[in-house]
Amino acid sequence: MKDLTMMFGSKRNGLGLAGLAFLVSALIGPAPVSADTITDKKDPAHQMVMTVGEMCGGCVKRITARFDSVDAVEKVVCSIEKKSVALVAKEGVKLSPKGIWEIMESIGKTPKKMITPDGTFTSKPKR
Repeated sequence: MKDLTMMFGSKRNGLGLAGLAFLVSALIGPAPVSADTITDKKDPAHQMVMTVGEMCGGCVKRITARFDSVDAVEKVVCSIEKKSVALVAKEGVKLSPKGIWEIMESIGKTPKKMITPDGTFTSKPKR
């Protein structure tokens, strides 16, 4: 504890609480981002949110890797707690609900519900 006080609490280096906060954030990682966070900051016409039956860390990796390779997708956010996937399209691009649904199916994560600018779907969209 004395070492931490020396590093983060002394006047010698001036880090104080800011340094401690940085250390803690580095150890535990960034705050989680949810689909709600995305929808607050981006035009809803460029967003799509899906819920799935189950979600784990491996699912998050597969989903993120797959959508990171889709040029039309600007951002992907998965929530293990909410079992959701939120996508933000690049400016001027409209995501195809059917195309996104099929991508999810191809990685074994068929959506239970999909909310898009075109409507809400509980089965595969026709277009």
